Amino acid sequence: MLYENKDNSYYASEIAEFLGLTLRGENCEIYQPCSMANPKNNSIMFLTDSPEDKNYDFIKLNNFTDVLLILPDSFDRLPSCSYIMSKDPKLDFTKMLYEFFVDLPKKEIHPRAIIEKGAILGSEVSIGAGSIVGPEVSIGDNTIISSNTVISGKVTIGKNCVIKSNATIGSEGFNFILDRKDLIHMPQLGEIIIEDHVWIGANSTIERATLDQTVIGSHVKIDDLVQIGDGATIGKHTEIAAGSIVCRKVRIGERCWIAPNVTINSGVNIEDRAMVGLGTVVLKSVESDMVVCGNPAKILRSAKLLNRR
Repeated sequence: MLYENKDNSYYASEIAEFLGLTLRGENCEIYQPCSMANPKNNSIMFLTDSPEDKNYDFIKLNNFTDVLLILPDSFDRLPSCSYIMSKDPKLDFTKMLYEFFVDLPKKEIHPRAIIEKGAILGSEVSIGAGSIVGPEVSIGDNTIISSNTVISGKVTIGKNCVIKSNATIGSEGFNFILDRKDLIHMPQLGEIIIEDHVWIGANSTIERATLDQTVIGSHVKIDDLVQIGDGATIGKHTEIAAGSIVCRKVRIGERCWIAPNVTINSGVNIEDRAMVGLGTVVLKSVESDMVVCGNPAKILRSAKLLNRR
């Protein structure tokens, strides 16, 4: 488990002070975070500026005591309970969780993890049960490797990364060459570079390059069940959602959004800040700041209009 719950209580004024925001209403005692769908006594929750949240019926909270809300600055309707106004309620709620309600487990190398001779581990690295780290692997400080993950070949992983359970980093790529009636696998002799602050989801696979490098840039977030082909390059701050397939030698720029179940064909370039919609099949390169969707992908609009980035 990546996070452990803290069983503590805090006053609303402590939370407001931590966030650098103003508490309005009573200084109630808070025991737990909750969702707006399931309020509880002595809880903290948040609303965003989405149309659904803007129409939330605050009367629902009248059955509960000592409730604290984090609300968008744009709200003109205000609750009768205590609240804090925020420019980004979801972000402030997340920061509050880290500060008050969760802890990271103790960093340790589980006795049932296999660390082969030659592997280099930084300080405060955590490796879960059943994981295997090969002899040419280097792992940076404060990186967490969950259970049953296999890291093999020449792989460099940066600092403060998270690799969830059952991931495979450094597997052979699907690269076969026809020789008369047989298919011959081309050996993957390259390497993988994973930069700092990268998140790699459970059951995801990253193939090492044939001769060069497969590169995952800093602050990239990869969801569960994602395939990254050999020689692919993923730019900084890009997010790739669950079930997506990034074929070999694909280049994805910085701050892109790849929705669930996207397929990106071999050799395609997706430029900076592009957004690829749910289930899209990308056969041709996508220019920067474009939103594409469909099979095959078609341009819908400019991502600049969405003000996402």
